[in-house]
Amino acid sequence: MMQIVLSIVTLGILLAVITSLFWNIAPILQKEALEKMEEIEVSKAVGQTRKLFSSKKWVLGFCIALVGGLTYIVATQMAGIVVVQPLMNVGLVALVILSSKRLGESIDTQAIAGIILLILTPVFIAFGGVTEPVMFSTIDAILIYSILMLVGIGAMLPASRRLPILWAPITSLLQALAAQFTQWFTLTLFAGADIIQGFLNSLIPLILMGAFAFIAAVYTISIGLQRNPAARFNSITGTVSMFAVILGGLVIFGQTLTSIPFYAIGLGLGIIGIALLSKYHE
Repeated sequence: MMQIVLSIVTLGILLAVITSLFWNIAPILQKEALEKMEEIEVSKAVGQTRKLFSSKKWVLGFCIALVGGLTYIVATQMAGIVVVQPLMNVGLVALVILSSKRLGESIDTQAIAGIILLILTPVFIAFGGVTEPVMFSTIDAILIYSILMLVGIGAMLPASRRLPILWAPITSLLQALAAQFTQWFTLTLFAGADIIQGFLNSLIPLILMGAFAFIAAVYTISIGLQRNPAARFNSITGTVSMFAVILGGLVIFGQTLTSIPFYAIGLGLGIIGIALLSKYHE
């Protein structure tokens, strides 16, 4: 039995790594397409949807990210979001290489140091030893969490025109919301033997998951990539999202840490890495 459990978790981790590669390759293709488009205005973003989907390269990147979303859902079911989310930074290696080769982004010493720290962050957080997620009995925690995430997004939006890098944490919080509803969806879907009833019971988290994921994948990522270097934007987005998702896993789904020192080291590395990349410019 233990071997079966370990195999399932291992497969979940493998799918998480594949997801990370998908989610770090997709922005490169979308960035290439966005560089040929006029700047996307926040107030007119919805109206520019057709323009985005008319670009074959942007759509290819979107489809790759969408496939990554499917592998993410499966990985989450197998290993839980607090195990899966830290692995999303593994693909930064591919992102850095491709952003330099295909986009001509110059990566200075400070940026390299920041990216290395962000790649090491999930390693230490993984050693934090997180327990399995448990379905909540009331919606209070996820409701409060969602309100806090939305308030954070609302607070950053006005300043994003002056500080375009804020589109990275804005995207992160939307991704974190999508991740929490993904976990709710998978736990509810597979709660019993009747998969049809499970699907009906999980419709609300499925709809909310899709809404937040779509806003992030189509609009905020596109705006953020247009205004920032891809390596910088995706590195910060992935790391902030990781911390926000882990917080949700601990608070909403009752997961706990068995080794706080390792987690604390990972947290410190992530904060320093974000600080270094926040100061990096093309």
